[in-house]
Amino acid sequence: MAQHRTALAVAALSVAAAAMVSAPAASAAPRDAFLDELAALNIPLIGGNQADTVGAGLHVCDQLRSGASVLDEMSAAEQMFQLLPGQGTLFVSAATTNLCPDFATG
Repeated sequence: MAQHRTALAVAALSVAAAAMVSAPAASAAPRDAFLDELAALNIPLIGGNQADTVGAGLHVCDQLRSGASVLDEMSAAEQMFQLLPGQGTLFVSAATTNLCPDFATG
């Protein structure tokens, strides 16, 4: 079961990373702010690199826009991205603040 979740997380990150590569350069500032916030919170890079981490953040945004509850997404982030308890809350907060502020203010 854990391997299945990991495979799903990797697939979701790959799709999000591909979308990120084709994103305009103007969006670099929100990505950098997201990564900086995670670093300040001592949250490790997802997959060990920035691209996967930003892809994971964009995945969170997509899930929330699709109707997932914030609480469910916090828990899912901890499970999918192997974060410590409580880090899912911080990860989702950083994602909504920096990568999908329309959701945070919406």
